[in-house]
Amino acid sequence: MTNPAGELVDIVDADNRIVTTMERAQMRRQRLPHRCSYIVCQDAASRFLIEVRTLCKDYAPGLLDACVGGVMQHGEDAVLSAQRELYEELGLKVPEQVSAFVPLGVYKHIWADGQHFHFGYLYYARTRAVTVRQRSEVSGLLCLTEQEVLSLSNCCVGDSLVCFKEILARARAQGLSV
Repeated sequence: MTNPAGELVDIVDADNRIVTTMERAQMRRQRLPHRCSYIVCQDAASRFLIEVRTLCKDYAPGLLDACVGGVMQHGEDAVLSAQRELYEELGLKVPEQVSAFVPLGVYKHIWADGQHFHFGYLYYARTRAVTVRQRSEVSGLLCLTEQEVLSLSNCCVGDSLVCFKEILARARAQGLSV
């Protein structure tokens, strides 16, 4: 794993066009718009894989993540970013260990302050594989039903929960059995 603080990240405008590139730490400090991947991952028992974030994360340490994912690196392809996140965080390789991997479009997440935003690239994944979490990013893994995830919303990272709901809505609209 690379050092997240030293990673280069593309900064985007309101139309999701790249305007500059900078270090991730600077993007975080200035709360600049960027691109992320969000993947709802479901296991063979139709439970959702929910991560417990480590306390050393630069954003929302210790909270639950309803989605696997993270910040896209400079110049990174959106699909490859999502696949990288699945592998880094859960040890899952696409397509070998993922029976479904469905892109569901882009979502512009506007923060509660109305001033800040980022673009989320949304995916639905299904796996029968046993996961292997990356200890530097994921403290634990919960396998929960949708109702259980929603009942823990006050413990979840806000943007992750919003994207969880959006991914499920889009997946169901496409006829996926979620």
